Amino acid sequence: MHSETKSKHGRSIGEWCQDFWLNIDKSIRTLSKFIYNPEHHEIFGRHGKRWSKLAAFYFFFYITLAGFFCLYLSIYMSSLPLNQPRYIGKYSCLTSRAHRLSPGLGFRPQPRFDPNDAQTFISLSYTSKRHGKRSITNKDDDDIEIYTKNLDDFLNIYYNTSNSNNFIINNVGDCNSNNQYGFRDGKPCFLIKINKIVGFIPEIGRTDLDDKNEEACTNISNIPVQCRGENPFDDDMLGNILYYSESGLSDVCGSIDVKHFPYNGKVNRNDIYQAPYVWVQFLNITAHVLISIECRIFGANIFYDKIAQRGSTESEIKDVENDVLKVDEEKPINDFEDRCASTKCRDAELCVLNKDGDAECACITQCEDPKDERLMVCTKANNTYTSDCEFYQMQCWCRKNDEKCTRKEALTDSIDYFGRCQNLGICTEFELEVFPKRMSSWLGEILDALFVRKDLDNKYAVLVDEARKMKLSNTEKWWRNAVLWEFCELDQTHDNSVNNEELARFVRSLKVLEHCIQPFLDHCDTDNDNKISPDEWGTCLGLEKDDTAFLKTFCSH
Repeated sequence: MHSETKSKHGRSIGEWCQDFWLNIDKSIRTLSKFIYNPEHHEIFGRHGKRWSKLAAFYFFFYITLAGFFCLYLSIYMSSLPLNQPRYIGKYSCLTSRAHRLSPGLGFRPQPRFDPNDAQTFISLSYTSKRHGKRSITNKDDDDIEIYTKNLDDFLNIYYNTSNSNNFIINNVGDCNSNNQYGFRDGKPCFLIKINKIVGFIPEIGRTDLDDKNEEACTNISNIPVQCRGENPFDDDMLGNILYYSESGLSDVCGSIDVKHFPYNGKVNRNDIYQAPYVWVQFLNITAHVLISIECRIFGANIFYDKIAQRGSTESEIKDVENDVLKVDEEKPINDFEDRCASTKCRDAELCVLNKDGDAECACITQCEDPKDERLMVCTKANNTYTSDCEFYQMQCWCRKNDEKCTRKEALTDSIDYFGRCQNLGICTEFELEVFPKRMSSWLGEILDALFVRKDLDNKYAVLVDEARKMKLSNTEKWWRNAVLWEFCELDQTHDNSVNNEELARFVRSLKVLEHCIQPFLDHCDTDNDNKISPDEWGTCLGLEKDDTAFLKTFCSH
């Protein structure tokens, strides 16, 4: 008997294969017809006229889009100065609230980098005759060539550029390329220059602090430059110094003429600014002794900051046995740090060294004007200051009996709140009664906003996740975790209590907006011990006992 193999649906395998290849053939013919339809002369479903319209539309669309982009870019670029940054002077990023804009000093030659040496030194050698022969090794000769080339490269813009503002020092003594800048003879020359700051013009004179503590170079009619030992011992070991300036030779101070300022940037890359400089030559440095040297400039608007090296540059020099002179570029002076480490200065004070080399606290000379009323402060005595820095500065002047102290009451005064002094009104009983609920809700919104901005510490992640879920589910006390979080934030000492000093920062920022904040916190301190415990905080803001118990353990971690 003949039997035919059939599929599960009653079709033979041969019929199934035939249908499969027919479908493949049909699909290929459909695809080829889509790519090109000879009947209607279409490519990918569109004939030539439709394709040309589409191409024209996108051509003009992208041309217009590019035109708008170029237009807006040109408008933006036209608002930017070509030769300097947008923000200069007191608006520059180089300024801070405590420090006005002041330039530092730079020196040449720069030390070469040695990856095998933990400290990078400038090695200098001079020629001495021993048994009728030079005692200069090949390595020493190489070092001298490197530093000579470093100075030659830097001075190239001075010697190979001709313009009406050329900077020239007529008498440079041994400080020239032919004499290898005095390095070979053990009398090295260093070029000291003021770092460029756009728009800065140094003013002839002294700051108040320099006027009291610095007596040298007072008869210079320009900007004085002086190098000296960091300590009296260093001064004794340093030997004689010569300064070659534009105004002439001096063994006391160099000088830089203010006519070379300001530096106004470059309109194009080919513009050249010749920064004024002074040559400093060390004639007879004591051998085998490490000497710390600091070079300074003085001006009425040049504020000295030893740590930030404003108005100065530092180096260490040592003449060693094999006639090698070493300079360590801008190495931090541990001696200064050690002396200031044990000196605790208050707000608006800086640690400085007096004439005897002892550390003392001095009032800062200038506070940055924030030009924002929200950063003003109102004191308990109802006096308004432009910033907290200005208030602490006034306190400093009064403590030191400075003539600038115009408000003697500042000594016993304190900051009440941020903002201009005003009548905040009296907190009524009703306002005090509803304040806890308002504060709890407000803290909840603040916690949520900080989470969105990713400004929260990771340890609060669990609290935030739970709080957001409670808020979405309309839980009555969804703000509970925010109240827990705020107590932990206020407790900076992690002693399970918030003292008056910790509360003061919180109150100052809120009092002008919420005049009930201080009466409310006073009300929370039920035992009148000038601090708020977790139990008192929880009772005031409606927390459960379990929450208070959790608070005692959570914040201490």
